[in-house]
Amino acid sequence: MSSQCSSIKSRKHAALRCPNPATRGDFCAKHCKSKVVWVSTIPKPTPFTRSQKSAADKIHKFWQIHGRRRALRIHGPTLFSPELSHNDRDIYTFDSITTIPFTYHFSYTDASRKSWTFDLRFLTQLLQYGREMRNPFSQELIQDSVLQRLQARTESLRKRGLAIVYAEATGLTPEQLWNQKVLDVFLRISSLGYGVNMLWYESMTVRQHKEFYLCLYDTFYGLMPFVREKVVPSYKSVRTPLFRWTPSQLDIEIHDIRWWRKQNLALMNAFFVRGQDRETQGCGALYILTGLARTHPRVAETFPWLL
Repeated sequence: MSSQCSSIKSRKHAALRCPNPATRGDFCAKHCKSKVVWVSTIPKPTPFTRSQKSAADKIHKFWQIHGRRRALRIHGPTLFSPELSHNDRDIYTFDSITTIPFTYHFSYTDASRKSWTFDLRFLTQLLQYGREMRNPFSQELIQDSVLQRLQARTESLRKRGLAIVYAEATGLTPEQLWNQKVLDVFLRISSLGYGVNMLWYESMTVRQHKEFYLCLYDTFYGLMPFVREKVVPSYKSVRTPLFRWTPSQLDIEIHDIRWWRKQNLALMNAFFVRGQDRETQGCGALYILTGLARTHPRVAETFPWLL
């Protein structure tokens, strides 16, 4: 097989080599007379000496033995093996856990030998919702040893001047922003002492959403008027009523799953945003859980006493 022509492609494209095969010595038929030799502009790599190669091998070996071990102690067991993680999605952005930056990767193994992976910034945000730290996927309490490692890592990042909270969510997709809104509501419920899973809400059907809304409506309007006003002040406001539709209105209207998810999430959020104190917010959380337990079998299994 003929080698490639040694000439430049043309005077106009002097930086490119002629792609034709060399049929006239070192050149092709087109460039056999001009014979302007092409010279590569890519610098050749500087050859390493034997001592340099030996030093590089030592550094690589040191990293394999000590560096990886240290990184695993700091970041957790799934740092280099994400397939070991029981969750494959970051709960905050809902992206793959492989997209979590190295600096913020935090994973641990629970009492049942399951490994979980999080963005450290999510866990530090979770602290503001209550003293008890629970795994939002399994609702199991996070061990003290894991919390101590989390605190040590957080302090280390602070000393280095690195952020330990999320930046403004300007670059997130609509799906990620929605996921954060759902997560925020369910973290509020968890902070009030009820271990809930946001995936319960995401798995609800249109029929379940409608039943949940009607159940919450009946429960709330079964209270005395002064109790309703205490739990959700100005619940009958013309501009921002707690319940925007009556059961009779919903009987003649048809809505898709996206509509129901949005309306019911706003309804649940209103109990916390408009609740005056932790006591009234706790009442709102109890009403919400009662409605979920009567419409979703997984919630009913977790909170049978609500039925």
